[in-house]
This record gives sequence, structure tokens and C-alpha cells, in this order.
Amino acid sequence: MKRDIKGPLNHLQPVAISAHSSIVGEIQNRSAHLLAIRVDIETKGEFINDLIKKAVDASYMDIEEVLKFVDGLDEFFYFASFTAFVLCILQGDERAILKRFNWPEKKADAMREAAVEYRELNLLEQEISSYKDDPDIPFGAALKKMASLLDK
Repeated sequence: MKRDIKGPLNHLQPVAISAHSSIVGEIQNRSAHLLAIRVDIETKGEFINDLIKKAVDASYMDIEEVLKFVDGLDEFFYFASFTAFVLCILQGDERAILKRFNWPEKKADAMREAAVEYRELNLLEQEISSYKDDPDIPFGAALKKMASLLDK
């Protein structure tokens, strides 16, 4: 015998959804992470809007200007360098905060990527220009070293 469960249980569904929404809302209001994001939005919103304007208006002819801009962004968002474990000066998550603004993410990411690539090219140039041919190194080893630089 099959039971029809549509009747009385249907009345519980709106109550369950309401309770779920209430619980989710309460968790969100108590979440230290979300509270930190709200605080950052309220206290640093004006500064973030200024950064957004600078990023949108940015149009550089010299890569050094791009490096300065990216370094300025990184100084704002981080206490430490990229290579170390970084702590955000924003109390909340940088991405979570910026997505609540009209942040030009693609443009900022492109400038960061250009800065990283430029710095890597400079390091490679330094490595290549500091290469010295050592006559004491066997010919095969010297060729391998040169080939490795060429591959880079």
C-alpha cells in the first residue's frame, strides 16, 4: 500500500525553509570572517574606491610605472611579500571584499601578471649576463649549462 505524503507534510516545508534561512542568517551574522569583511567594507571602502578609480584610469607607457602601481596595491593588501605567507591588512578576505565593489579584476590581474613576467625576465637577463665560460669545466657540461640558459 502506497502512502500519499503530500498532505500534512507540505505544511511543514515553509516552516523548515524559514528555520533554515534563520539559522543561515544567524551563522552569517556571527561569522568572524563575514564580520571582518563587513568592517573592512565600512572602514576602508573609500580607500578601496580610490584604488578602483586608479586601476580603471591606469594607462601606462612604461613597465616601471606598472611595477610601481602593482607594488602599491600589494603594499595595501599585504604586510609581507608574495613569497612568504602573507597576512592581509584587511581583516577579511581580499577577494571577498573586492567582489562587493566594482573592482576591475581582469585589469589588475593583467598588470600583476605583467609585473611578475617582467621581473622574471630581468632575473633571467641577469643570470645570462653573469654567465662566464670556464675553461676548466668539461665541454659537455658547459654546453649543457648553455643549453639550459637557452631553454629558459
